[in-house]
Amino acid sequence: MDDQDKNKDASIETLQGHTDSVLAVAWSDDNTRVASGSDDNTIKLWDTQAAKCLSTLSGHAQSVMSVAWSPDKSRLASASSDHTVKIWNPDSQECLLTLEGHADAVTSVVWSPDGARLASASFDRTIKVWNAANGKLLMTLEGHTAEVRSVAWSAEGGLASASADAIVKIWDTVLQDCIRTLKGHSKSVMAVAWSPDGTQLASGSMDASAKIWNPETGEATATFTGHEKEVTSVSWSRNGSRLASASFDSTMKIWNVETKACVSTLNGHTDAVNSVAWCKSTTHVASASADKEVKIWDVNTGEPVLALTLKGHESGVNSVSWSSDGKEIASGSYDYTVRIWDASTGECVITLRGHTDFIWGVACAPYWKPGNKRVASASYDKTVRIWDAETGQCLQILQGHTKSVMTVAWDRGGKMLASGSYDNTVRIWDTETAECLGSIFTLDHQEPGAVTSVAWSIDSKQILSANDTLKIWDPSTFEAKAKPQGDKSDPRWARWSPDGTRIASAGYDKNVRIWDSKLTQCLLSFERHTDWVFCVDWCPDQTQVVSASSDKTARIWHAGSGKCLSTIKHDDQVIAVAWCQTSSRIVTGGEDRTVRVWNM
Repeated sequence: MDDQDKNKDASIETLQGHTDSVLAVAWSDDNTRVASGSDDNTIKLWDTQAAKCLSTLSGHAQSVMSVAWSPDKSRLASASSDHTVKIWNPDSQECLLTLEGHADAVTSVVWSPDGARLASASFDRTIKVWNAANGKLLMTLEGHTAEVRSVAWSAEGGLASASADAIVKIWDTVLQDCIRTLKGHSKSVMAVAWSPDGTQLASGSMDASAKIWNPETGEATATFTGHEKEVTSVSWSRNGSRLASASFDSTMKIWNVETKACVSTLNGHTDAVNSVAWCKSTTHVASASADKEVKIWDVNTGEPVLALTLKGHESGVNSVSWSSDGKEIASGSYDYTVRIWDASTGECVITLRGHTDFIWGVACAPYWKPGNKRVASASYDKTVRIWDAETGQCLQILQGHTKSVMTVAWDRGGKMLASGSYDNTVRIWDTETAECLGSIFTLDHQEPGAVTSVAWSIDSKQILSANDTLKIWDPSTFEAKAKPQGDKSDPRWARWSPDGTRIASAGYDKNVRIWDSKLTQCLLSFERHTDWVFCVDWCPDQTQVVSASSDKTARIWHAGSGKCLSTIKHDDQVIAVAWCQTSSRIVTGGEDRTVRVWNM
């Protein structure tokens, strides 16, 4: 990224009106308003659609360090350096209550999930819990040895606090005691936030990192580094898949929680970003900065978000296939099994057992529906099997290959099956009858090496194969129609585009290539992978392709420009990938034994 791009303001709205540094920002639960607190001692309420200030709440004698909407959006709480917490009616702008009791600046305030209580954190090293209806102090939680900078309430009622003592504490407000201490940051912890489901806790620190914790064990499960200065604030996306962090380095970063990758850096503020808040029902984020501005950002960058991790295979996953309705996924593994998964819940619907060796390829049949769910599998045991994916029954065993079968593909009508093998042949099978008919004919590749990929054209009149070279076959004449001249890419995999006008190939040369439909010309070459590329597939509108590689990544590419749009990461080699043709989802399979579903 050059300096010009780095400094470009990517926000969609800039809200101006504060006369000093903006310290805090919060969305109302209906996401129509944003509240901000400032060093100018005021709170401002903003209409985010019209980008205008609705009202200014005055009453604090010093800086407003934190703001929080009640769950029913009827009240607004604010915390101030003047040692008080105030509760406001945001519509009438009336101060309903002033909570006094802290002996120093109040840095953070948060509502309990039911709106009945407030918790506040202070430089006086305490957390106080208040009755939100009458302002009565209910308890004071002590234990931190330095200023308490942030407090957060989980959906289940757990209270967490972050302190300048570099510690995060979790409190039981019934016992009024600390039940867990989280240690790992090396400097003051500035912010703490619970995930929406309450199963994870995020923190941001003066050590320039953000961490995610398991609140049950107290262990840090992830550390995000990348900010150049202190992390001041953290906020979760509505589904908990991403985390936003704000920093004194004037930027915000969006992190993929599962992969631990930074998927976006938001530039636009000209001074420290003090607070960040994620809208609960959109992809918008609000930020507050020392540059006196509040900004609204749309962080729907198109970056794949991990939706499901499907675990159950006992060895690496070699192949994945979507059902034609996009509701189920088939996967094949080194563990000799095929698994059928519910693509919505991640549940393993059924496990298909019968192969006696590794499974290299799986393919769901077209016209997938109840009573007609078939899946084909190709195995190192030299056979192809056709299964009933509902009952688990093996319908056919197709025998004829003399070496391991690497790949399998259905024609568009679901009546023919093509398979490729280490025996250097492509075989075509008739699947209409319940009996195995054997091979109808064999296509000899002549070039030595395994046939690792086969694919039918959209009219089922041509077959595309790869075995260190690409070939297009005419099944009616048994002859090769096309082969690229001078291609040294060692292709392992190839797929037609949905409209049949282009071909994407992936190879051992670490590159992805786009060809014309007759293999006469290589139109583009994508060169970002650092190891073998095993697999490639097209998105439904054929504007993008996805590739899977031994370098532990899958990459999304723009099919017209060759630009790498985003990167998906596994813990080991990514061997298989498939793009759902009915939705914007991708499934990947890898040596880490997982199948992963990604939302685009």
